[in-house]
Amino acid sequence: MRLLVANFERQNIVAKSQVIQAVKRLPRAHYEGLQAIRYDPHRTFATHLSFVHQKPFSLRTRGFYYHESDLSVIIIFPFKTSSEFYHVLYHEIGHYVFLRVLSQAHRDQWFHKIRPRENQFVSSPARQNSREDFAETYAYYCTKPHQLRVVPIKAQFFREVVFSA
Repeated sequence: MRLLVANFERQNIVAKSQVIQAVKRLPRAHYEGLQAIRYDPHRTFATHLSFVHQKPFSLRTRGFYYHESDLSVIIIFPFKTSSEFYHVLYHEIGHYVFLRVLSQAHRDQWFHKIRPRENQFVSSPARQNSREDFAETYAYYCTKPHQLRVVPIKAQFFREVVFSA
């Protein structure tokens, strides 16, 4: 696995080895092109990107997936518990999977067939838009799969498309 896991020694909730193990339990394609997962306690990287790209970011966000041409990085901000960390990690990997791993046909299927048929959501953030719904569903699939009972069509899509192979 060629993935930089950085700065996790700056907190004492999740060890770098636990981050690596959490990623390795996923299908290889779900992290293969990621270059780094970085803990950013002071939001330095996010502040820099916000300035350079002239795009404000919310201070409420707990992490984000950044991509530009050949760069794919997940940034994690301070978290209070290991379960919060894992949810944020898998949520951000979900964004990576949606944008970089799924085919356009599967993204279209999510946008136009799966999400419109399912009136339920795994969380409030999932209600925002299709991409957030995908990322939240991905995080729940990895951390709380039993809660996907409320979204059976989405759960089936994740079993048969996203996590098949």
